[in-house]
Amino acid sequence: MSKNETGHVKNIANANLLCTHIAELGAKYNPSNPKLLLTNLQNMCNTAFAHQETVNNSIAPYSLAVDNREKLFAPVSKKITKLRKMYKTTEGVTMAQLEDFMTIARKLKGIKKNNSAVTDPQQENIKISISQMSYDQRTNNYEVLISLLQNTTNYLPNEIEYQVSTLQQEKVQMLQATQTVADSFIPLNTARTVRNNTVYNSEDNLVDTFNKAKDYMFTILDGSSLQYKTISKIKFKKA
Repeated sequence: MSKNETGHVKNIANANLLCTHIAELGAKYNPSNPKLLLTNLQNMCNTAFAHQETVNNSIAPYSLAVDNREKLFAPVSKKITKLRKMYKTTEGVTMAQLEDFMTIARKLKGIKKNNSAVTDPQQENIKISISQMSYDQRTNNYEVLISLLQNTTNYLPNEIEYQVSTLQQEKVQMLQATQTVADSFIPLNTARTVRNNTVYNSEDNLVDTFNKAKDYMFTILDGSSLQYKTISKIKFKKA
C-alpha cells in the first residue's frame, strides 16, 4: 500500500478498535447524542472501510500505468543523443539545422543551453532542469523533432530505430501511455474524494465523530483505569 494511504487506514482501523471497546462497555455507554450511538459508529466505520477498499483497488491500475509510462520514456534521452549523431551524418545538413535539432533535443531532455563560461571541462555540459519535462510536453517536442527529420532532405537512415516511421510509432505509444495514466487516475481520484469526505470533510465525518465518542467515554470511565488509558492512545487525526 502506498505510504500516503497509511494515515487513512490507521484512522479507519482505530475506528473499528474504538467500536470494540464501546461494545465491551455495554449499557454503560449511553450517549444522548444519537450520532455517537454504537450502531451509527459501526455503520460509519464500515462505510469508511468500503471506501478505502475502493481506493486500494484503484491504486494498482494507476501505479502500473505510471510505471509503464516511465519505462516507455526512460530511453528517450539516450536515443536523442544517438539521433543527433545520425542527423549530423546526414548529407547536406547545415549548422543551422543542427542547432534546430539541438534546441528541440534540449527541451526533450529537460536541459538548457549552457552559454556561461566554465573552467572545468567536465562541467561544460551541465544539465539544468526546466519546466518542459512533463510527459505531454515531451511528447509534443518529440513530434516537433519528427517533423524536423521528415522535412530534412536526405534524412533516410537504414537503421529501423532511427527511421521516421519508427519514431512516429513511438510517439503514438507515448500518447497512449499518458492517456492510460489519465484514465486510471480518474477513478482513483474519485475514490479518494469519496473516502476523504467520509473520513475527514463531511459535516459528520469519521474523525470528528469518533473523537466526540472518545470524549464521551472519558466522562463515564475512571481516569485511572486501564481502559481509560488504552482508549486515550487511540488517535483520530485529520489528514
